[in-house]
Amino acid sequence: MKRRVLGRTGIEVGEVGIGTWELSGDVWGAKDDNVSLAAIRAGLDAGANLVDTAADYGNGHVEELVGRLLAERPRDEVVVATKVRPECGVWAPRPERPIAEFFRPEWIRSECEASLRRLGTDHVDLLFLHTWNRSWGHEDDWFGEMAALKAAGKIRAIGISVADEGVGDANVQIARGQVDVVQVVHSVFQQEPEHTLFPLADRHSVGVISRSPFSSGALVQEWSAGMTFPEGDWRATWAGPGWVEEQVRMREQVDEVIAASGLDRPAFCLAYVLGDDRVAAVLPGSADPDHVRANCAASGGPELDPAVRERATALWRERRIHGTFNGSG
Repeated sequence: MKRRVLGRTGIEVGEVGIGTWELSGDVWGAKDDNVSLAAIRAGLDAGANLVDTAADYGNGHVEELVGRLLAERPRDEVVVATKVRPECGVWAPRPERPIAEFFRPEWIRSECEASLRRLGTDHVDLLFLHTWNRSWGHEDDWFGEMAALKAAGKIRAIGISVADEGVGDANVQIARGQVDVVQVVHSVFQQEPEHTLFPLADRHSVGVISRSPFSSGALVQEWSAGMTFPEGDWRATWAGPGWVEEQVRMREQVDEVIAASGLDRPAFCLAYVLGDDRVAAVLPGSADPDHVRANCAASGGPELDPAVRERATALWRERRIHGTFNGSG
């Protein structure tokens, strides 16, 4: 698999990583741990080296699964990213919410230590705060704690995973030099980061990891108006009225562009994201080993013809497609 350097960290990551939220066994429906482990192994065997997880995925369960895989391989062969969940459990904080409700220094340290125990390792390569608030630009205590963890060798790089609708929310931290890596929703549907985040990240040599390239399945699955999701699947309860229908409408427009590319839907979506060289890696999520292998095969695949890419960007510029609450897929 082709590798890219993650900003100023110097860490080399496979350009297609392994997203693990779908393995959680809670908000994506029940999962078989043996199949989940096989999915991660499939990605690693296909050349991926970046595994992205979080304390909140199955309340630590996915970290434990990743830890079992780490025990099978040399530690330096796998780049592990995990995330500190907000203490108050709110994932898209409003501007008036203080950072003390989310990321006290003591909370950051205790959550890092708990993640290390579940992962069975003495360090994580990338530690993200699992949301952010644009009103926290003046805050420093969180950074002091993250910097201390970095100095102690418990983490190699400091990251912020911005909320789905808050593409530029961590731009102040990027400009202040407090962030090594940022994770953001970026897909054919959500092209805003290319304008409001990537130029600044590039200027400050901050690594970018794109998530949700398939928009929670809407871009690659056969969704239809009025469809329902299985019990236990977050999409069955979190999506508002008309959400599925809007996703289907937008996907149908993108399908016309995909047909012109000669690629299937997943390959097109990954090629679109990786076509921006400011992106170090993309994180498609899947609990299916065959899907993971196919996603990894997109690395080094054909690039989008510039005319085809222009058609995709025109859809976004004309607001015929747009970003939305995506989840992790």
